[in-house]
Amino acid sequence: MQNSRVTLRAESQHFASVHDDNPSVASIPYFGFIDEIWELNYVKFTVCVFKCKWVDSNTGVRTDDVGFALVDLKKLAYQNDPFIMAEQAKHVFYVQDSCDERWSVVLHGKTIGVNVKDDDSYIHSYISPLSTQMTHNVVGEEEADNVHTNRNDHDEGELVNIV
Repeated sequence: MQNSRVTLRAESQHFASVHDDNPSVASIPYFGFIDEIWELNYVKFTVCVFKCKWVDSNTGVRTDDVGFALVDLKKLAYQNDPFIMAEQAKHVFYVQDSCDERWSVVLHGKTIGVNVKDDDSYIHSYISPLSTQMTHNVVGEEEADNVHTNRNDHDEGELVNIV
């Protein structure tokens, strides 16, 4: 499933000591792929979460000489923390490195999700609970984009009519 590749950027504040008034912010990218999609029903609202398999950030991720992120999809970790909210995921593609078949190059695509506020170029997809039609609304400037494309000519996945 080529379209199931995702990345997540986790940020946290770090303090040098108890007396530190200027914390530094660390940002760590995590790379993986969606294993399952869960819809949590809380009666008044639903939340979509992705159960992912994550590449080990210590041994399975590196940066090449040009600056591309490379991942080894056989080095998985973080099995105890597989879930993320769907709106946290950023869509990526993994292309096998021609120099070393063990590694895959990470290519970033358009963000597809719900309530993505920090990205002006995403496509907002919404499935109405009363129908099985998917609607797409392009957010931001409409421009020709030959690099980032989203396919709608396949039947991968399943639309479910929620009653």
